[in-house]
Amino acid sequence: MPNHARKYVAILLLICLPLSIPAVSFAQKEEDPRLQGYLQFEKNIFEIIATSVQPLSTFNEEINEEELYTMITSAKNKFIEGSEQLAELNIPSTLPDDIKLSLNNVKKELSIGFKILNESLFYFSEYIRTRDPNLHRKYITKRNQGFLYIDGGLTSLATVRLRLNAPKKAIPNTWQVGKGYFYRLEKVIPIKSKIK
Repeated sequence: MPNHARKYVAILLLICLPLSIPAVSFAQKEEDPRLQGYLQFEKNIFEIIATSVQPLSTFNEEINEEELYTMITSAKNKFIEGSEQLAELNIPSTLPDDIKLSLNNVKKELSIGFKILNESLFYFSEYIRTRDPNLHRKYITKRNQGFLYIDGGLTSLATVRLRLNAPKKAIPNTWQVGKGYFYRLEKVIPIKSKIK
């Protein structure tokens, strides 16, 4: 093989080799038991959030007072159940101790946030019953506190994802949608029911 042909082969190898390395490292990542444990944990977190906010998704502008109260009661129960599920959620044993500690903090922040959102919904249900504006303000205050805890927990979860060098993927927008449901409640003035 002539000398200039060897140069071209060497240049071609230098160009193609880096292109093949990410594919190999991605395949190794997919098989990494630490990463698989984390990805399952992350999936469970987002499923708990989705289940907890689901009752609020039934809200519409035509809802009457009893339906709204029932929806709020169901959401309160789901947030308590979600908090309990978070407490029971196992952190994968394959993860390093520092990552386990971070994920334990994620669980705590989310659980506290869920409990505070449950409390905010209590104030909202009382507001529906009494129309006391102080209860509405308490709802907003508690809602915002709950949001801070959940946002903090999800930020910590994303940081762990980065530390584990997990493959990039779209994070579910479940929580952003759930926050939207709470903001819609803030503006609701329930239609008086005909049933008393």
